[in-house]
Amino acid sequence: MPQEWGNLLVVTKDELIPKYYNCISTLKSEVHRYKDLPYGIKKVQKGGNGRQMFIDFDSLSKNVQDSLGDPRKMRHPLISFFEFDAIATRYYNDFRFEDGTPLKENFKEEYIINASVLISAERLKEARLSEWKKLRKTSTRGIMSTIIRDITTFNEFLPKLFNVTHTIASSQRGFDRIWKPFFESLGDGLNFESLISGKLKNQNRKLMTEEMMDLLNDMFAGQDYKPSRTEVADQYQAFLNGQLDIINKETAEIYDPANPNFREMSDNSIIAWLGKWENKIGTFAKRSGDRQKLMQQFSPWHKLTKIKEAGTLISIDDRQPPFMYNEQRKRAWFYMGIDLGSEAWTCWVWGKDKKGIIIEFYRQMVRNYSEWGFNLPLGLECESSLNSGFKDTFLRNGKMFDRVNIYRNRARSKVVERKFEELRYRHEKSRLGWLARPHALKEENQKSGEEEIIIPFDTIVDQSLSDIETWNNSPHSVHKEKTRWEVFCEMQNKNTQATHWTAILPHIGKTEISSCNAGIIKFRSTTFVLGLEGEIALNDNLIELLKNIDGKEFTIYWLDGNDGDVLKAMVYYNDTMLCDLVPHPEYARSIHERDEQGQINRELMSAYENTVNKFMAQRKREIDQVLIIDHRKKTLNNKFQIGGRKKYTPNTDIPKEVLADTEENTYNHNTATPTARRWASNF
Repeated sequence: MPQEWGNLLVVTKDELIPKYYNCISTLKSEVHRYKDLPYGIKKVQKGGNGRQMFIDFDSLSKNVQDSLGDPRKMRHPLISFFEFDAIATRYYNDFRFEDGTPLKENFKEEYIINASVLISAERLKEARLSEWKKLRKTSTRGIMSTIIRDITTFNEFLPKLFNVTHTIASSQRGFDRIWKPFFESLGDGLNFESLISGKLKNQNRKLMTEEMMDLLNDMFAGQDYKPSRTEVADQYQAFLNGQLDIINKETAEIYDPANPNFREMSDNSIIAWLGKWENKIGTFAKRSGDRQKLMQQFSPWHKLTKIKEAGTLISIDDRQPPFMYNEQRKRAWFYMGIDLGSEAWTCWVWGKDKKGIIIEFYRQMVRNYSEWGFNLPLGLECESSLNSGFKDTFLRNGKMFDRVNIYRNRARSKVVERKFEELRYRHEKSRLGWLARPHALKEENQKSGEEEIIIPFDTIVDQSLSDIETWNNSPHSVHKEKTRWEVFCEMQNKNTQATHWTAILPHIGKTEISSCNAGIIKFRSTTFVLGLEGEIALNDNLIELLKNIDGKEFTIYWLDGNDGDVLKAMVYYNDTMLCDLVPHPEYARSIHERDEQGQINRELMSAYENTVNKFMAQRKREIDQVLIIDHRKKTLNNKFQIGGRKKYTPNTDIPKEVLADTEENTYNHNTATPTARRWASNF
């Protein structure tokens, strides 16, 4: 609608495009053509930076002016009262029919305009009544006739003002059918629903009752076999005719065809209702035997951003390379893990049987990361079938990995599945003996007419390992100037943590029984000493460990590295993981052959030995000499005697010494030393 801008009447470019000009370029060309001429279209304000482009209304052609309408010439009583009603706009945009469907856009527009015109007409009516009262008109008869005339003639101005028209009837009878229900049926409120056509309501009314839909879904998905929708429609008609009984297995309820909720409906309608999404999502879930296809058809998927750093998340799963190694069509089993940040394969194991391969996979992961000098990944995503048994042991959050996601029958949730597909079709497909999938969608991936070829097992494994090498040495999808392996080595996540050996060794480690003697443990045909956190234990730490295990048998949990040597070994005693086993430090006997590391080993072993010797000396100094007198009887009585045996009888009389008179007189009882034999002298 043209608007006043200072002393000018202007229009915006949006009012001219595309009704009068195809695009903004055409309008600008037209403005530029007449810029310096005394006639033609003129621009009075340049658009851009939040400003509207304004075109002088009077510079437009007469046809365009008449089409837009000149508000200076237009005179109509409803113009000053009309505006699009906000409540009506919200109501019709949010309206839903009985079956839940909304209004179509053209009907929304029609009802919003009609409601806004009626509300404006009501305002005009009130203003007109007020004027009549001022003029002291006692009768209001005929006022509605003027309102109907104004509403009808308003359609001459609406297109020019707002590019719309209303559809309100112009006859008295037709107008009354709209006006009275809209204003009078709800008292003080406005009955916006009264403007909606009854035909639309009938078309969208809920013909299918809840009880009827529940029964049809039960018939479609609750029978012992899988009927088609056509069969269900036929069964329902037979049920209504009394020719077929339906019994609920859980409640033993016999459904009554006389129930008014079970209505007559055509077969096509029943088939259509059973095919609706809200019904299929339940019935297909009940009937489906392929969870993967069910999830693809109904379950929404998440859109996730790509992992940026190596060591953040590893995705693992099992696969069988598409080659067979014997006449029984046996295929090799692989279990593989790919680092999602670097896209590099970091762990792989293989075998002829799937059983037992999973534990070896986690062992190999620890071996690889330890050999390469990296910490284990922060997160793990895996499938449920082989890993669910470990969710309460080493796959619990915070043990081997900081966060573990175990997916149950959700192949598309694991990135590794898409990487397997790439291995299959980009690396393996060109090889001799490649097996196509039975139901491949693309023709080039379907089975050919050639005979199947048997490939030796070792060849299949070697080719798969070659594919891993090629893959890891290929360019990264984002950092194209680097290989996937280079990204893995150079862009490790800084938040990764050292391997939590105490938490994982009891579950993935191998076991062996051994003992400790003088702080030395014999294990794997060599010797070890006690340690903590990979370092040799000394001082109080060593003494406490020896108190617990020296001279005792215990269990050693250990894991070998890729070179076959002991990668990690820990002592487990009395339900406690006590300490590490550290290789026994060794050095050359001759000082002339002893290198720097040998000297370090000598000092470490000396400190280890001195800790024990120092503790031994301390304990020795703490010992005091004591005398023990045993008063315990060795027999209960002396009833048994051996005849003729000469027994020793101790003399209990105290011997007396006869002294001379002179000596007796001079004897000093305070200072004389007794001459009798002391009992202590017997010892």
